[in-house]
Amino acid sequence: MKKMMMMLIMATVALTASAQNTLRDDGTFTLQPKVGIGFGSLSGDWISNLDEDRKMRIGFLVGLEGEYYVNSWLGIAAGVNYAQQGWKFKDSAGTDTYKLDYLNIPVTADFYVAKGLALKTGMQFGFLMSGKVNDRDVKDSYEKFNFSIPIGISYEISNIVLDLRYNLALSKAYSDNHNKWRSDLLQITVGYKIPL
Repeated sequence: MKKMMMMLIMATVALTASAQNTLRDDGTFTLQPKVGIGFGSLSGDWISNLDEDRKMRIGFLVGLEGEYYVNSWLGIAAGVNYAQQGWKFKDSAGTDTYKLDYLNIPVTADFYVAKGLALKTGMQFGFLMSGKVNDRDVKDSYEKFNFSIPIGISYEISNIVLDLRYNLALSKAYSDNHNKWRSDLLQITVGYKIPL
């Protein structure tokens, strides 16, 4: 995964050398409300009999993002969103759904490689708002902070933005003597940019 991240960063830097203009002038600022869907998943180390039974948790995401256009190929974006994350374990007794909902604060550098087309990466700070397994409250058993690296791509046309990004968790959501679980999220959102 580290090699893939490095290759993406190097490709982004190379592409920005010949980037076309964004849809906005240098020095402008936009606000973007967004909604979408998230596919939460489990990564890390866990006891082997859980491996084949793990599934994604599908949830919603809603948020607001601001972006400042530094120049014709670089935007700096920061936002806040509420995301339903987690995963599922399925066995002969049924399905246990791990519902970890976070308030996330992503900060990204958006590299515009063509008009409206951006590759993005940065960092995301997540704060656990609720934690349940099925209907049982387990928030106190999970880490309250989740640090991840977002890697994504977006396309804007007529102020409408489609965004696909994967948030790779680097911090543990839960750990004990046998398990070190991380809460990753693949998210797809649609937003509307409002020039200010």
